[in-house]
Amino acid sequence: MFVDIGTGLNTNPAYAGIERLDLGGATILPAFADAHVHFMQTGLTLLGCCFDACRSLQDVFDALAGFVRTDGHDWIFGWNLDETQLKEGRLPTIAELDRVVGPRRLWLSRIDLHSAIPSSATVEWARNIDAGFLPENGRFIKDAYNRLATLVVGALPESMKMTALEKARRFCLSAGVTSVHALEGGWSASREDVAMIADFLARPGFHGHVYHQSEDPTLALERGWPRLGGCLFIDGSFGSRTAALSAPYADDPSTSGVIYRDAANIESLIETCAKHGLQLAMHAIGDRAIASLVDAHLALRDLSSPPPVPHRIEHFELPGRETIRRAKEAGLLISMQPAFEVLWGGSDGMYALRIGDRHRMTNPFRSVLDAGLRIAGGSDSPVTPVDPFLGIHGFLNHPNADERVTLNEALHAFIVEPHAFAVPRPDRGRFCTRFRADFICLSSDPFKIDPRELRTVRAARTFVGGNEIS
Repeated sequence: MFVDIGTGLNTNPAYAGIERLDLGGATILPAFADAHVHFMQTGLTLLGCCFDACRSLQDVFDALAGFVRTDGHDWIFGWNLDETQLKEGRLPTIAELDRVVGPRRLWLSRIDLHSAIPSSATVEWARNIDAGFLPENGRFIKDAYNRLATLVVGALPESMKMTALEKARRFCLSAGVTSVHALEGGWSASREDVAMIADFLARPGFHGHVYHQSEDPTLALERGWPRLGGCLFIDGSFGSRTAALSAPYADDPSTSGVIYRDAANIESLIETCAKHGLQLAMHAIGDRAIASLVDAHLALRDLSSPPPVPHRIEHFELPGRETIRRAKEAGLLISMQPAFEVLWGGSDGMYALRIGDRHRMTNPFRSVLDAGLRIAGGSDSPVTPVDPFLGIHGFLNHPNADERVTLNEALHAFIVEPHAFAVPRPDRGRFCTRFRADFICLSSDPFKIDPRELRTVRAARTFVGGNEIS
C-alpha cells in the first residue's frame, strides 16, 4: 500500500534507505478498473478464433479454416462476429460453417453474446441434451442461447478453463487494469465455474469482485459477496434485435425486441436482495426495458432497506429523459460501456441501422452525469476488449457532441467509480496513504494529445502492490 504521498519525501530521513524507482518522467495514474467483464468468456475468446477484423464472409471462412488447422480442442470457439461489418450484411449459415469445420463442434458467438451460430455437430450435441434445442433461423437465440452457453462452458475440461482465466488476467494487466467486476454464471458459467473463477481472482497480483448472475443468492451468501446479478437480462441487445424498445426496429418493423422478465419477477429479485442486504445488478439496454427496471426499483424504494452499495443498472444504452430522472430518484448506479459508441455509434453505425434516428440518443453520458447519476466505465469484454482508453475515447468522442464528457470525468469512471460501485469503503483507485499501490505509467500524456487520439494511449508499465508486472 501507499505509506506516504507528497513532495519532499527524498529529503525525509525516515526514507533514507528506501529504494528509488525512476519512472522516467512518465504520466502516472492509479491503475484502471473495469466495471463489467465476463472474465471466463474473455479468456475463452483469447483461446478461440476472433472475427472482429473480418469484412466479408470469405474473411470469416478463411480465418476459421486457419484456426481449425492449428487448434486441437474438441470445441472450436468463434467470437466477435458482427454481420453489420461484413459486405454481405448477413451471418454465415450452418451449412457454410460445416464446410469449414467438418464434424467438429463449433460455437460461433455474435459480438453481443446474445446469439450464436452452431455447426451441425453442435446442434446434434445440444439435441442429445434436450430435443427442444433447435436453431432459430440458423442460430441459437434468446433463452436457448442463454441455456446452451452455460452448458457449452460446463462441457470444457478444467485445464482449458484455467488456461482461459490466466489468459484473461494477463490481458487485463497488459491494459493497465488491475481490478475487474467479473459478471459470471447464469448464461455464461455454472455455479461450480463461478466458484472456480472467484478462487482464481482471490490470488495475489490481481483483484476481482464477483457478481453471480443468478436469481439464487445462496452462493453469494456462502462466499460473503454483498452483491448479486450482473447480466440478469431484462432484455437482449440491439445487434440481435432483442433489446426491448418502445417503438419497432428501423430495419425490422415486425419486432420491438424482447422482455425476458416481467415486473413481478424483477420486484421479487429486488425483495430477495433486500432481505439479504445485497446489491442487485441487472441488464437493461432498450428504453422499454430500462423504464421497467427503474419503475420496479421505485415501486419498492420505501419497502426495502438499502443495500451496502446502491443497486445498479448494466448498459443503460437507450434511456428516455424521464427515465434518467427517475433513475436518479431511485438512487441507482449506472454501469456503462463507452466503447460501444466507438464501435456502433454515429449515422453509419449499427445503432443507426437498427434503430434509425434514435442512434443520437444512445449512451447519453453527459445527460446521465448532469442528472446527478454516477457512471462506472466497463468494457463488457469480450463484447469489446478490456481497453480503458478505447472507452475513454468513446466518452470524449461521442458522435453526438452534446453527450461528450471531460477527460477527468472519463478517467474517474474507469479509475475511481468501479471500486465505489462494489464496496462501501474502497481502498483502491486513488493516490492516498493506506490505499493499494496499484498504478500505471502511460505511453503518453492524455491531457496533452488531441482527444481524437485517446484510443492510441497505452499502459506502458503496470504495478500491483508496488511491484511491476512483467
